[in-house]
Amino acid sequence: MKIKLLFAAIIILTAQIFAQLESIKEFPKEYESQEVKELTPVWISENEILVFYTVPTLDTLYSRRTTNRGSTWSAQKFERSIYNANLNFGSVGLTAIKGNNDRILVAWGEDSIKVFYSDDKGLSWSDSDEIPNISWYRPEKLNFTRFQDGRLALTYVMGSWYFNVSNDNGETWLSKKNVDFALFPQRHRASRYLSLISIGVDSLLCFTVKIGTDTICSLFSPDGGESWDEPRGIFAADYSDFPTLKVKYANTLNESIYLVIESNRETQIEEHRQLDVSVIMSTDKGLTWQEEDTFTKYIGDDAFEDLTTFDNKVFVTFHSKRDSVTNPGFYGIIGESEDIFTPPILLNQEVVEANYETNEFSYRALIIDDEAVSRVIVNLQHGAYEREMFDDGMHNDSLAGDNIFGNILPILTPEPRITYAIEINELNLPLNNKGILADINYSYFDLHAEFKMYDIHNNVGVQLETATVPVSNGGSGGRYQEGHFLFSSGFFLSGYSNGELWTNAVASANLVEDYLPGRVGSNPENTLNRLYIVNKNDVPFGYTWQNWKDAVSLGAEFYDGDNDGTYNPIDKNWNGTWEQNEDMPALLGDETVFCIYNDAIPRELRRWNTVNPQGIEVRQTVFASDNPELENVVFIKYSILNAGTVADEMDSVYFGIWEDGDLGDHTDDVVGCDTLLNSGFYYNEFPDDVYGENCPSFFTTILQGPIVQTGVITDTARTNYGTLIGSESIAGKRNIDISSHVFFIGGDPNLNDPSNKEQARNYLEGKNRVGEYPNPCNFPYCQVRGGVSCNEVSPHFWASGDPVSDSGWISVMNVDSRNLVSIGPFKLEKDIAEGIIIAYVLGRGTDYFNSITVARDNVQRAIQEYESNFTSMTYQSPPPTNPVADYILYQN
Repeated sequence: MKIKLLFAAIIILTAQIFAQLESIKEFPKEYESQEVKELTPVWISENEILVFYTVPTLDTLYSRRTTNRGSTWSAQKFERSIYNANLNFGSVGLTAIKGNNDRILVAWGEDSIKVFYSDDKGLSWSDSDEIPNISWYRPEKLNFTRFQDGRLALTYVMGSWYFNVSNDNGETWLSKKNVDFALFPQRHRASRYLSLISIGVDSLLCFTVKIGTDTICSLFSPDGGESWDEPRGIFAADYSDFPTLKVKYANTLNESIYLVIESNRETQIEEHRQLDVSVIMSTDKGLTWQEEDTFTKYIGDDAFEDLTTFDNKVFVTFHSKRDSVTNPGFYGIIGESEDIFTPPILLNQEVVEANYETNEFSYRALIIDDEAVSRVIVNLQHGAYEREMFDDGMHNDSLAGDNIFGNILPILTPEPRITYAIEINELNLPLNNKGILADINYSYFDLHAEFKMYDIHNNVGVQLETATVPVSNGGSGGRYQEGHFLFSSGFFLSGYSNGELWTNAVASANLVEDYLPGRVGSNPENTLNRLYIVNKNDVPFGYTWQNWKDAVSLGAEFYDGDNDGTYNPIDKNWNGTWEQNEDMPALLGDETVFCIYNDAIPRELRRWNTVNPQGIEVRQTVFASDNPELENVVFIKYSILNAGTVADEMDSVYFGIWEDGDLGDHTDDVVGCDTLLNSGFYYNEFPDDVYGENCPSFFTTILQGPIVQTGVITDTARTNYGTLIGSESIAGKRNIDISSHVFFIGGDPNLNDPSNKEQARNYLEGKNRVGEYPNPCNFPYCQVRGGVSCNEVSPHFWASGDPVSDSGWISVMNVDSRNLVSIGPFKLEKDIAEGIIIAYVLGRGTDYFNSITVARDNVQRAIQEYESNFTSMTYQSPPPTNPVADYILYQN
């Protein structure tokens, strides 16, 4: 047995018989998730007890009252606001006592010690007074006590040990006295907690702990604290960690002294020790001590908080996570209340293995009880899936009877988060909540796991855990089959606001990251600003569909089944599946991921540091399908909005898909442009060190461009939202196509990464870094081949030839390349979003040139899918889980 030495001293007067509080009980909460702190009781009369407490914000003091010794409690009562300067310390040192003439005093520590009192049993209170703090230390570990002659004392720690005495029931306080740390060989070899009691007119005992020897010590003063004898050990324990001694009020009216401590005990698991509230008793004024008596026996942690006494009874409060994640308070009476509710505890849990072929993972948990565990249930993702776990050696749980419970569980859609990787098909694309694609180190995701653990008495312990599941292809970079195809990607965006040029970007490899999570003007750290993920296998109307409410509040699309204009996913006929008159997320394909970000990075923190934020929001939706026709495609929709904080209209706007592609070995890539497919692409001309003879080709295709006014009645612009939501057509307008394609060459001053807004704008317009169009006839990085006249080649679309037929303007550089596929110009009018849909498409053939042909075929499939309004990616409902087979209508 080891001891944490968290104790208080008590002296008991006489024995009386009251109504029994037969078992330890949980202190009431105002609401389920409320966390109460510093439970500080005062025993007022035979059956009446008042308990004060704070909450985690440490800015408010509350109380509850019982008039039947804890059987029932009054409603929560607000007592007063308190200053929360001690928030970082986790405590205000709350203490209370019943003084003389039934006066109740309460104190806590701020810059000084605050005290207030009541003379009508807590029905009304005085104003707060203070005991001035003349030290720069903050007063901590406050504790009232009452001497045998009726005087009150208040002990506290303020760099050293101190106490103040009041001769008039707390009206005024004498100057503080010191209990010197120097009584111990080293100052910090004594605990910062102490307990002070009176055993005679001027005879005082002080209790603390001597660290290192882990011994509870007493110090005696014969003269009211003016001087102190050497410390005397009264109880020793083998405790290697830093112990703490917590001091609270004690009634000391006869020779029986009780030390209430927090014991650190061994369990059947060597690495785990339990904390119990225990008692050590002396009947001869502290000269000798009886054996320790355990009050609590829960195999988890019982953190002693405070106590109060009435005659020969000791009322104790403590905190324990026995059946809640909020660390609720508990209470009982020593020697009277039995510790009955002692459920099992989970010590450790782990994902042993993830199998992405079966889409399952092996999960284990180490769970123990003071007697025996009878059953364990784990609930994943807020009720999406529930399964029993076993300790029989037959459910991937290690050995039978070793307290390790296990089973195989399904891989579900994770919680909203700031990083993720969409890996529905052949592509694995990491992303985050501020627009960066691929250049994200994503190795795992978390699933919410709620454990319900039953003992042989049917006591149930509840613990919330996080199941950390490794991803199938962890790390950074976009992956395709056995290698990488993309190091980083994002976009460039440029235009004019009130005649002034601006350019911003999400281009991490260029060290340009101008966007932060959330809407314009929002706090990027707000937990709303995350990635929202929905999967076709999610339970209809389950937690992911409910989470989508937050996504909708940020601008995400949804299917409005009941046409009421609001997103409210409710199973209207309780059949467990979705029907078309019910709302659902805008789920396209197997998985859809939504986030929103805005250009909030301040000018001085930008690489292009002459550009201020423009009030631009980007709502990004990434979606993919495992349909064989689309298994090489990931779709991305950028909905770009001018919030109007800078200009009502932004004109001459260009948007460019920026990429740092890496097909296997990043040093041998070649870039090209296919204007017929609205695409830029990467390919290889030689065998690759990673992919071998048939290195894949990677296309970036613009499927839906921004809308511009043409005035031609036969022109029609189109916006596709998916078959369920539908599409929108606008006459007299059109979606513009790709306007340029360029690439960057490191080391060439004319083709290097842009270092300011003007250079970035040049690239978006199809020019080089210094604002010149390359001449296809003499551009050193490309050649015009196959009998094509170089004078007929457009300089806007660099490397626009066909490598397969070796005709047109062909790149001759095998280097680490970055490219930019641009579209524009268009306008961004206030509060009118422009939707741009692109596709990342891979193809792998029999060799590196055939891979271009295969990729082009896959691009055609992506185009057809877009033109069909994503027909094959339409959500299909699962079968009803509670179908209505028959019904009868009765007359009212």
